[in-house]
Amino acid sequence: MKKKELLKLRAINATSKMMKMADADLPQRRIYRSWNGEQVYLFYQCSLYMRCQIIHGYLKVAFFLPDHMRTGGRKPAYELYIDKEKGEFITCDRIRKKWLTAKVDMLPWPGDFYGSSNKWISPQGYDLVKKYLGGEHGGYQGLLEYQLKIRAEELKRRHKRETDPWDLDLAQTPKLPKDWERWVNKVGITENYIFYQYSRKGAKTGYCTFCEKEVAASKPRHNKMGRCPRCRHEITYKSIGKAGTVVTERSNMYLMQRCEDGFILREFKGYRKYPKGDYKNPEICSWEIRRAVYDHNAKPLNAYYWGVYKQCETRWIRTGFCSPHWYGDGKGRVYGKTLPTLAARELRCTGMIETLQDNQKLDPEKYLAVFRRIPQLEQLAKAHLPVLVAECMGDYYNFERAFKNPESGSLLKLLGIDSQQLKRLRENRGGRQFLAWLQYEKATGKCLPDEVAAWFCKENILPDKLRFITDRMSMVQIYNYIRRQMRENHMKSGEVLTTWSDYLSMACRLKMDTNDAIIYRVRKLRRRHDELVKLCGQKELAIRAGEILGKYPHVEDIYRDVKAIYEYTGKDYAVIVPSRIEEIMDEGEKLHHCVGSSDRYWERIERRESYVLFLRKVSKPEDSYYTLEIEPDGTVRQKRTMYDRQKADIKDAEKFLKEWQKVISKRITAKERGLAEKSRILRNQEFTQMRENQVIIHTGDLRGQLLADVLMKDLMENKEALAGTALADAA
Repeated sequence: MKKKELLKLRAINATSKMMKMADADLPQRRIYRSWNGEQVYLFYQCSLYMRCQIIHGYLKVAFFLPDHMRTGGRKPAYELYIDKEKGEFITCDRIRKKWLTAKVDMLPWPGDFYGSSNKWISPQGYDLVKKYLGGEHGGYQGLLEYQLKIRAEELKRRHKRETDPWDLDLAQTPKLPKDWERWVNKVGITENYIFYQYSRKGAKTGYCTFCEKEVAASKPRHNKMGRCPRCRHEITYKSIGKAGTVVTERSNMYLMQRCEDGFILREFKGYRKYPKGDYKNPEICSWEIRRAVYDHNAKPLNAYYWGVYKQCETRWIRTGFCSPHWYGDGKGRVYGKTLPTLAARELRCTGMIETLQDNQKLDPEKYLAVFRRIPQLEQLAKAHLPVLVAECMGDYYNFERAFKNPESGSLLKLLGIDSQQLKRLRENRGGRQFLAWLQYEKATGKCLPDEVAAWFCKENILPDKLRFITDRMSMVQIYNYIRRQMRENHMKSGEVLTTWSDYLSMACRLKMDTNDAIIYRVRKLRRRHDELVKLCGQKELAIRAGEILGKYPHVEDIYRDVKAIYEYTGKDYAVIVPSRIEEIMDEGEKLHHCVGSSDRYWERIERRESYVLFLRKVSKPEDSYYTLEIEPDGTVRQKRTMYDRQKADIKDAEKFLKEWQKVISKRITAKERGLAEKSRILRNQEFTQMRENQVIIHTGDLRGQLLADVLMKDLMENKEALAGTALADAA
């Protein structure tokens, strides 16, 4: 509709009769209370007056407000124009001077418009609206019904523009196979029963729902699992007197059919219902819930599900494909008669056919989704490794770590095993854990019996869990030892490993010879473990200390050698040299910094690059104050207290540290000076690397600063020692 032409149509004003009616309608004041205060509305018996005419084929409806009419206003507040031939309508807002496309119920009426449902129009006007629009009603209701109809048709057309391509795509869906219903009943729905009549003497026969015949029943009991002696299918015994109405679980079923674009994967759900007293005539129900279209190379094109479309209708709706990391259980039986033709072309390079041969149930869409991410899945499937295929589909992201050479086209190189090991993997129906043991066997060259590897897999034990003992015992010895301890101490395998590992760590801490078979293969493991706990005091600290000593065996010996050089007590402060690893770890925990937990410091101590010392107040020698990291010549690299901070009192402590540096400069030998030179070179290299990498501190008071700048500012070089080194070099 052209707005300029509409404005030229003759005006429709209020009649004298309408003006008198509005003037006689005395408004009543009504107060409405809400969260934002009180609002006063004028309530009229008639909230709206209407006149209408047909002008040049248009239906023009004028709306008058009683407030305006009572003040002498004859002009309409709104004018509605309807073109029935084109199915269009538009409203002119005379008050705000703009055009509106809203329906009459959504126009910006004043608050008192909703006070009354009475909207006046003359009988002639009512009939005119009804006749022109062809509806059941005239007047305001007829206008609204017509506009709702137009909006519904517009919405339908808009939806149709979206759904027509979907329908065109799904038009290629083939018909269901002729034997589909029988396949659903016999194959797709996997639950079957033997119904029997209870007898005190024991029922001898029952009705098999798969055979659909009377068969022999072997000691039936209600809900007992078994197999039908005739068809050999798994069944559940059901006593007719107890069963009542029996309904199977809803089963997933899949049908794959060739279509124009490639093939279509259709997903169904179904169940059987056995009414009480009529178990020979079950109700079989199945319905389709999903369709996925693939091209001739098994690449996904479009997917649809059956559901409610925008709250309007139930139909096929386009959706996304199954994600490879979806963890739901969509496994079901796949219709087999269409597979041979697909196996020759579309599914030839996917391995799905081989997977279906090894597994009765599969989620084909999930399989193809994982295959797109992990193309090696085809090799696993065609090698008939069903457990590995299932584990890959269950957690494809972490499964990639099982591949030794992901880029290799050879399955043996991909898995990191040889042909004989591949044969063993297949024969044992091994999964990822069994593969890990075969890879360990290949890497170490130590033969591992299949029953040992299978037992480790059953107990969820991988080679990494046994790393603490594999340098002293073979896997067979470890296997026998764990089983004996489980049997004698009534422990689970995980408890044995934890107890054994803790025991050896504490034994190492106590300087016991853990390479002696009497120590590491102790007969009464739990008793010896508890004895060492009493000797060590704090078990957790002792275990961690034992682990550190295993990696860095010379730390405590080094501290014993340097104690006389670096320990010094002044008037107010003292520098303490620790004797045991636990002291350094305890210092880190009390001051909440990483000195006792970071391997970086233990490595530096082990190679004599730097040492961790304690700064204490003489008045409180047992209380942790500051932790120092020093170089062999007394240069202080770091001095940190709680949470790696420095407080204002560090200035006073630095005076003492300079005094300490002068004292130890006279004690250090040529050996320490040589170590200090190497330490200085390593420190400068580390600072240079930090600056190149722009290493920034992300937490604490120093957040945002370059780590190298902070460490450089903290550095206190021992000038006395440097001068001594220079004189020694000159000499």
